[in-house]
Amino acid sequence: MKNLPFRVVLVFTALALIATLVSAQSSTGSIVGTVKNRNAEVISGAQIVITQLQTNKQFTVMTNGEGYYTSPPLAVGEYRVEARVKGFRSAVHNKLPIQIQQTLAADFTLEVGEVSETVEVTTQAQVLETTSSVLGKVVDNRQILDLPLNTRNVYSLIFLTPGVSGSIGNNYNTMSYSVNGARPTMMDTVIDGVTASFPTVNGFTGISIFPSVDAIQEFKVMGATYPAEFGRSLGSVLNVVFKSGTNQFHGSAYEFLRNSVFDANNFFENRAGRPLGSFKRSQFGGHATGPIIKDKTFFMGSYEGLRASTFSTRITSVPTLEQRNGDFSKTFNQAGALIAIYNPFTTVGTTRGRFQCD
Repeated sequence: MKNLPFRVVLVFTALALIATLVSAQSSTGSIVGTVKNRNAEVISGAQIVITQLQTNKQFTVMTNGEGYYTSPPLAVGEYRVEARVKGFRSAVHNKLPIQIQQTLAADFTLEVGEVSETVEVTTQAQVLETTSSVLGKVVDNRQILDLPLNTRNVYSLIFLTPGVSGSIGNNYNTMSYSVNGARPTMMDTVIDGVTASFPTVNGFTGISIFPSVDAIQEFKVMGATYPAEFGRSLGSVLNVVFKSGTNQFHGSAYEFLRNSVFDANNFFENRAGRPLGSFKRSQFGGHATGPIIKDKTFFMGSYEGLRASTFSTRITSVPTLEQRNGDFSKTFNQAGALIAIYNPFTTVGTTRGRFQCD
């Protein structure tokens, strides 16, 4: 980089910054609002301090000449928003939830007084889509953990969104669902701002990551009019966000066991005197989050394993001793008629379904 012209270095830096911002915005939200006094007059130059409650990470912005402020892109979580300006009491919105691609409106009406005095605003901030017309639904962590999931496939929960149809498989090549009538191949899956979809040889859309249910914070199915940063898809976007570390340690461990000991044999196996085949399926794992350096560095780890074994029976037919020796004189169909055997290398098919010797 030392020998490159200054303009080239500047372009590289700008491109890297733009790429970082674009990837971050796809899995974040924001807070906007206005600051006024008791007479409904806007207050410019007010300091807005936004604090993420889980990590104590802070962002500071100022209101403009119209008393309006907007936050930088914010990670999913809960936030504390405080408005400060000289000559007025501080005001606070506490525990504001930020979800994927959503904008919260947190307005303030400040009262005359000392800055050291604080007024907590108890009215609930209104969830607004002020910057886009995206149509979609957010499925949060409580729904993900509380709702029953066969095989613990988190993608099955997309059917909670209106307009979704199709099927979700349990491997990397069976994401064949549709949103609002769009083709299954016109969908994209974004995980923490990075696409995880790929085309498959059978014409469907595959998914490169099957995350553990416990590792997902929330996801949003966007079915229409989503912003240009999701330009890889024309049909729908599944926007998934992993959990992140906080200042408190959290974790879980689990095992889901299915065993043939608790199953009943079927009628035909019982009649034949055959015992129930063995079946064992164990799905286990866990996750942990916490601080490495408090208020600065955090970690999140997740693991999920699957061990399964099954026994199955099948009824089929095998060649008889005569057939293995080349004698087909006793080969009959279900009606009792003798089946004629032809050499496939010396015969050709006819329109009547018979064979004709060359």
